[in-house]
Amino acid sequence: MLYLSELDPTWNNDELAFFTNPEAAWLANPVALAACLADAASATAGTPIDALFWCAGSWGNLYPFAGRGPTLGSRARETSLSAARSLAALHRRGLARRTMGEDALCESPIAPFLPKSQYKLSMFYPLPETQRAHVIGESPLRWGEWRNIPAVGEDHLYLLWRWNDCCATF
Repeated sequence: MLYLSELDPTWNNDELAFFTNPEAAWLANPVALAACLADAASATAGTPIDALFWCAGSWGNLYPFAGRGPTLGSRARETSLSAARSLAALHRRGLARRTMGEDALCESPIAPFLPKSQYKLSMFYPLPETQRAHVIGESPLRWGEWRNIPAVGEDHLYLLWRWNDCCATF
């Protein structure tokens, strides 16, 4: 899935991103953010909670769908959150669809919220994640805190894995 953030006017403008996703107003409260603790624990165990669509597990909050995010923590966490936000923005606009589940066997229905369990990520650069992939929101302490190379490998590249249920008729 190719996403060019340079062509997206909402990616570098927080206000525009806020107005294109009005649900961000009611998700920006302490109760909604506290619910993300359950998603963080579940994602670190390998199964993110799809019902908590505003959470990105231990990476933070998915809203707003903009390129600016919290800069506290590791580069692996920051870049993974950016990847998840761009994927959530594509789902919100109908450009990415749900490809897993019984109703997605022969067609892929529009999913306005990110189905986190449908995707996994693997770091491709600077140090490839060769043995496994991680789910959206999984703690970088398990897969990537050591994958940043200062001054040389600060631009991270991820390989996106998507679950596809297909209908093969014979």
